[in-house]
Amino acid sequence: MKKLMALSSLVFLTVSVAVAQDDAAVKKDKELLKGIWKIESMEGAQGKKDDFEGATLEFKTDGNLEFTKGGETKKATYSINPAGKPKELDLKPEDKDEAILGIYRIEKEVLTICIVEGQGNARPTEFAAKDRNVVVKLKRVKK
Repeated sequence: MKKLMALSSLVFLTVSVAVAQDDAAVKKDKELLKGIWKIESMEGAQGKKDDFEGATLEFKTDGNLEFTKGGETKKATYSINPAGKPKELDLKPEDKDEAILGIYRIEKEVLTICIVEGQGNARPTEFAAKDRNVVVKLKRVKK
């Protein structure tokens, strides 16, 4: 019985530590994402997409996001999983029922996102503009 209790305690402690580390990683990456990012380029399987260049995404640490283009702003929420390989990003526009699945990486002042177009499609596994995947490169806007 004592061995079972010790094993249960060890499992609980391990899970608690893992959850705390995940929370710390999420908080760290949300801090890195925080701010305004300008879309520098966008490319799908059919080539470059110019319609969103110059638009901005503003990430907030509370999970809210604002997309602004031509003076019009749309709201969304986001969630991240920095433990994913590659790191995972879910974007949920205010007027949509389902999230847009993607992956992300942050390299200094450059944010690269790869999302999948269309609902019900699998999350991208690499940063490649192929199939239904769209790669978006953003640069941090300095204040």
